[in-house]
Amino acid sequence: MEDNKERQLLLARLTDLVRQVKRTGQCRATGFLDPAEMAVAKRFIQYEAADLSYVVSGGYPEAERTVLFLCPKWLDAETEFRREPPIAALAVSWPDQFYSLRHRDLLGAILGLGLERSQVGDILIAEGRAQVLVLAGIVRYIAQELKTAGRAPVRATLLSVTELVPPVRQVKQIRATVASPRLDSVLAAAFGLSRSKAVPLITAGRVEVNFELMTNPAFLLEPGCMLSVRGLGRARLVELAGKTKKGRLMAVIERFI
Repeated sequence: MEDNKERQLLLARLTDLVRQVKRTGQCRATGFLDPAEMAVAKRFIQYEAADLSYVVSGGYPEAERTVLFLCPKWLDAETEFRREPPIAALAVSWPDQFYSLRHRDLLGAILGLGLERSQVGDILIAEGRAQVLVLAGIVRYIAQELKTAGRAPVRATLLSVTELVPPVRQVKQIRATVASPRLDSVLAAAFGLSRSKAVPLITAGRVEVNFELMTNPAFLLEPGCMLSVRGLGRARLVELAGKTKKGRLMAVIERFI
């Protein structure tokens, strides 16, 4: 998150949520957070509310927008999440022989019902249909009120989250040798660049590590780190698998395509 005001507002909401959980002894959930917001939220919980248990979920394993579900320390967050999930799903359909809808068409139509962005999770679009993740408290309202999107008539029905069919994420696996786990070195390998071209991308503020802005080319990555490069896409460092005879590190990287 680059906007300090937005970060402060998020931290204020998280502080209030933690207080509610501790005061009431009941579980509470955030709205849907984007990856950068969730990185801030998890770090906040780690340092400010480590005595609480929590679950992060967006309704399916690879969800981009997720909620943070917080519980008192004596409750198991995963069990409570399954017992009373804060997330619900909708199936939305339209006559695709006449209309083509995009993500922004559906999102605009849903927000046009008077809802906020934090109430809506991922929108998974296929031919003539979409699966939409929303907060459980508004799912019936959307199912009843959503009649059009763009110029298309749509029909929204309740869908069990367990019936979601998420898209298969396409990745290209890259095996490369790098001089070190420095950001500039791994970034260059992930996107087929020279290090001399990778460094300006980092210093210009176009690169995020785990959805946080990173401008230090010498930052050391660990397996699992997600790289986001504005204009190029995303990649994940999967593994550092030992050294070659020349002392270089063998890196396994997944690039999302």
